[in-house]
Amino acid sequence: MRPTTASRAARQRRSFEERLAAKRAEAVADAKFRARQAHGKLRRFVRIRFKKDEVVEALALRRGDCNRCGACCEILFKCPFLKKHGDGTTTCGIYEDRPSQCRLFPIDQRDLAEVRGTCSFYFIEKPIKLERAS
Repeated sequence: MRPTTASRAARQRRSFEERLAAKRAEAVADAKFRARQAHGKLRRFVRIRFKKDEVVEALALRRGDCNRCGACCEILFKCPFLKKHGDGTTTCGIYEDRPSQCRLFPIDQRDLAEVRGTCSFYFIEKPIKLERAS
């Protein structure tokens, strides 16, 4: 038995509605992510300028080195000083004179959640105190 034109149209409409719903869900998720990034930029700015002791304590828990992926330079918008190379690496055009927000990124674990991609930094729970060897 061949499907009727009405049933085919209903299936196509349902498929279109499903695709539209998926696109809307994706757009909402992206908007929430970008809002979290904007909040993080503002939070980092305030902490670096006005809560320096808090920043120093938080950075004591940070481990790892920058792998120069450039992901942190593309939070919310692409930094105009970020230079991408054909082999996938990136460099900063003002590395020696970069602002403290760039220099200190990431300040804590929350900052890593704002990066699209992976960051080689990580954070430990508490600083390790080494005892003196006798």
